[in-house]
Amino acid sequence: MSEPKKIGDIMVAIAADPTDDFAKVLRQCPFIQEELLKRKIISIDDLTDEQLDCLCERAFLEDWIDGQVVMQKLHISPRTLQTLRSNGTIPYTKIGNKIWYLKRDLERVLRSNYVMFNIRERYGEQ
Repeated sequence: MSEPKKIGDIMVAIAADPTDDFAKVLRQCPFIQEELLKRKIISIDDLTDEQLDCLCERAFLEDWIDGQVVMQKLHISPRTLQTLRSNGTIPYTKIGNKIWYLKRDLERVLRSNYVMFNIRERYGEQ
């Protein structure tokens, strides 16, 4: 028995048919457009300037996350996040009262503080 198809794959398959009226509607969705581009079913030339602007804006905003998400992902308190900002561990930007973080900055901090721990080195051979 074969694996069931994912709904995203089904929607992309439908959207790939240029003659289907429903496919034309699906192609207006930025998520579907992005997936069709990734799979090389359509090219950038097939999109309007407005659609391209929407995709670029969406991609840019996906790089940023707010403090709530950071605290949830890292399982830290607001005070700990404030300390990480204050001591320069995590770069951020503030717009109004909202603080935003670049995902790649958080990944860099996590990677640079990664410690590979070997139990044998600490406790010796048993």
